[in-house]
Amino acid sequence: MPKHTKKRSTIKRKHRRMKKHAEANKAKAQDSKQLAKEYEPYNIRKRAFEAFGEDLK
Repeated sequence: MPKHTKKRSTIKRKHRRMKKHAEANKAKAQDSKQLAKEYEPYNIRKRAFEAFGEDLK
């Protein structure tokens, strides 16, 4: 058994921070998806992969 455990308030604070960051990251991911969709015709690298028949992943 651990001698000392973190106080509940500390854990709550950490969870709040994590949630805030998760929401921010979700918004960033959504923005980058939208940008990728807009710039897809200009994505030369992707076209090169398709030309050679290789997987992008």
